Parts: sequence; C-alpha cells; structure tokens
Amino acid sequence: MRNIQNLQFDDYIEILKRRFVWILVPGVLVWLGTFLFVRTLPNVYVSETVILVEPPKVPTEYVRSTAVGTVQSRLSTISQQILSRTRLEKIIIDHNLYAERRKAVPMEEIVEGMRKDILLLVNKADAFTLSYRAYDQLVAQKVTSQIASLYIEENLRARSEETEGVTQFLDSQLKETEAKLKDLETRLSDFKSHNLGFLPEQQPANLSTLSRLQLQLQTAIESVNRLEDKKLYLQRMNSEFATLTKFRVTSPPAQSASGGESTGVGLSVSRYAELERKRAERDMLNRRYTAQHPDVRKVEVEIANLEKRLAESKVIAPTPQSTSPTAPESAADDDSDIVLARAEAQSQLDIHERQIQQGRQEQQRIQKEMLLYQSRVDSVPRVEQMQKEIGRDYETTRLFHQGLLAKKNDATMAMSLEQRQKGEQFRILDPASLPEKPSEPNRMRLNLMGLSVGLVFGAALSFILEVKDSSVRSESELSLLTKLPVLISVPLIAELTRPDSWLTSSEPLFKKLQKRLGLSNSISVPD
Repeated sequence: MRNIQNLQFDDYIEILKRRFVWILVPGVLVWLGTFLFVRTLPNVYVSETVILVEPPKVPTEYVRSTAVGTVQSRLSTISQQILSRTRLEKIIIDHNLYAERRKAVPMEEIVEGMRKDILLLVNKADAFTLSYRAYDQLVAQKVTSQIASLYIEENLRARSEETEGVTQFLDSQLKETEAKLKDLETRLSDFKSHNLGFLPEQQPANLSTLSRLQLQLQTAIESVNRLEDKKLYLQRMNSEFATLTKFRVTSPPAQSASGGESTGVGLSVSRYAELERKRAERDMLNRRYTAQHPDVRKVEVEIANLEKRLAESKVIAPTPQSTSPTAPESAADDDSDIVLARAEAQSQLDIHERQIQQGRQEQQRIQKEMLLYQSRVDSVPRVEQMQKEIGRDYETTRLFHQGLLAKKNDATMAMSLEQRQKGEQFRILDPASLPEKPSEPNRMRLNLMGLSVGLVFGAALSFILEVKDSSVRSESELSLLTKLPVLISVPLIAELTRPDSWLTSSEPLFKKLQKRLGLSNSISVPD
C-alpha cells in the first residue's frame, strides 16, 4: 500500500495525468445517466398571485373593528380552513388533479401532496403571495385563482362571524346586566321606601324639623308659663273678691249706707285687681331677668305704691252721721260690681285652665315628634351604611352597564361595516399568472450535478487505486522505502531494440542495472 502523506504538488499532478481516464470515464457515464433521467422528468409549472390586504375604508377613530389580530395570525387560521381535507378534496375532484396517482394512492396522501404544492408567502404587513405548482399550465392558473378566491371569501366570512359573535356576546351580557341592574334598582327603591325619613339625604330636613320643633316646644313652654302666671293672678283676684264679699256681708248696714264708703270699696276692688296684675307681671319678669333689672325694679315700685294705697284705704273709717238717701242704692251697685268681677275672674280662670291643659298636650305632642325625629337622626349612620352597600353594587353595575352599552353600539357599527364590506379586506393585486416556462426541473443544474457526482466518483476511484498501488515512481519514494540515498538515476526507457546491447537480454532491465551497480537484491520493482 502506498503512503500518500508525503506527496508533493507535482506528485498530485502526475497522479492526475496517470489516472485521468479513471476520472473522466465515470464522470461521463454518470453525467450521461443523469441526462437521460432528467429528460424523462415532467415539467412543473408554478402559478402565482399577489393578494393585497386593504385597510378599512372608514378610519378606526370613527369605527373600531372587533376583528382583531395580525395578518399573519389571520392567514394561519384561514389556511387551516382552506387546506382542510374537505376543501382540497373538492378542488381535486373539480379539476381532476393527480388523476394517475389517485388510481394507486389513497386520497389522504393525495391531499397531503397538494398541501405541499400550495405555498403561502407573506411579503410584508399588507400583502402576501399565493402559489400552486402543477404539471399543466392552465390547471396551475385555475387552481391558484380558485384558492385565492377561497382566501378572500374565507376572510370576509371569518371577519363577519367574528363581529357577529362579539355583538351577540355583548348583547347577552347586556341583557344579564340589565336584569341585575333592575333587581338592584328594586332593592334600592324598597330600601328607601322602608326607611323613609331615615335616609342620609333626608338628614338636613330632619335636623331642620328638629330645630323647628325645639323652637315650638320653647314657645309652648313659655305660653304655658304665661298662662300659669295669669292663672295665679286670677286665683288671687278671686280670693280677694271672696274676702271682700265676706267683709261686705258681715259689715253693719249703717256703715254700708255711706256714699263715701261705697266709693272706697269700689276703689279698693280696682286697686286689688291692679295689684294682682302687677304681681303677675313681676313674677314673669323675675323668670326672665334678675332683681336688678330696671323693668323688675319699676314693677316693684308700682306694687309697693299700690299696697301702700290699699293699706291707707283700709284705715279710713266711715262717718256714722253721714247718711244719704242714695246710700242703699250705691251699696247694692257695689255688691253687684263685686259679683260680676268675681264671676268674670272665675270665667277667665276656667279659660286659662283649659288653655294650660291644651298647652301641655301640645308640649307632649311636640316632644313625641322630637323623639321621632331624634331617632331618625340617630339612625342615619346605620341606614347610610346599608344604603352604601346597596348603592355601591348599584353604581358599579350601572357603570358596567353603560360600558357594555357603548361597546355593544361599537360592535354593532363594526358588524354593519363588515357587512357592507367597508372593513379590512383581501384584494387580488396580481391575478394568477399563466406560467410560460416550467419552474421545475432545472435540467441544467441537474446535469451539472450529475457530471460533478461522476467526476467525484472517478476521483474517489482513482484515489483508492493509487493508495493500493505499491509501485515506486520517484527518487523520493525510493529513498523513503530503502532508507538509503539515491546514487544514480536512469531516465525512463520505453523500449530497447538494439541486438548488440546488453539491454536486449531477456533479463529485466532493472535486474541488469542492479547487477552492474552492485545494488542490494532486497529492492523489488513491479514487472
């Protein structure tokens, strides 16, 4: 076996020259086989169409579409629909595709093969290319055009269904929210009806009414106190009239017949009345002011003057000799005046008694109303907390209902936009082309590949033969093989024909040289 590790460039050139036939013949044979095989391959034609993704005709600021997602994601979904077995099988039958293969291969494999023949390439965000390859030009164009139409129709249907689905979902959610909102409205209305007067918004009215009732109670109390003062005054007058009447009954007739006495008695009655009135006025002022108040001191002075006058009138004694023919009539008139004054005082006393009773009843009524309104004021925090819980749920549901209503309106407009085909659409930019030349097979490339494979095979075969060849073909190989230096080199002699030459002997030329030069017999060369 030959060692090729130490070969030089010239050695490789010599090997190439020596093994040229071994390299060329396999290359030519393989190329010839490839050429014959490529000629038998059928032509494959590819038809392409470019589809443009048109933006919505109505700006999104006015109507926002509910069909979301990128073009890539939508194309992926649509491709799953179109490349389904049902759709492709119908196309295969309609165009009689793969007629020969269908006789020997199941339909599942035919459909899978057609999926591989369909190519979808997204050029950019607003366009994509759809292609189909077939053995016939017209068939490739027709199938490409039909698949492009399916993409456009499926996109319209998918967007329409998506918008309708969103609208139906929002409509169902809106109905549920409306029912919940009505239930909360009923609960809130019932709560307000049940707690009427205790609601937080009625708090100012309750406080105002409570203040008004307090003023009414104060007024009623003051009215009753005034009536009590008048009652006390009338009771004193009645007592004085009773004392005066008793005094008149027990007095001698002679004394009562005096005209001056009669006049004094009438004057005393009026002074007593005035005195009781002043005393009642003093009591009323004492409840409002102190004893040093000017009004109180003025009344005190008037009372002292009246008491002094009454005391002086009682000290004056009647004159027995002073008689008058009209004395009995004057005495009778005085008695009548006293009786009338006493009756009037009693009547006033009864009236004041009834008024005092009514005033106290009014006080009780006002106090009951004050207790009611005070309980309302005290219950407001508890009722307010309960109302907040119901009101919070109601307000949250109301806002959610408003949001759903706005979204539903937007979804309805978006659905109308899709139905009128004003939304995003697929439009054929370049119709399906009719291929003029086949795209496959590339015969030139296949022939070159066959020639290259043949040459590589020939080179590999030559390499194997060279490695297995044990011939010594250079001085360097001889030195490496014998481990001895080369003393002489004889050029290659192709053929020696001189009869007288020692080289014409039947003995091999190398053997003769070996003997002449005295070389070792261990060196062997090929025959």
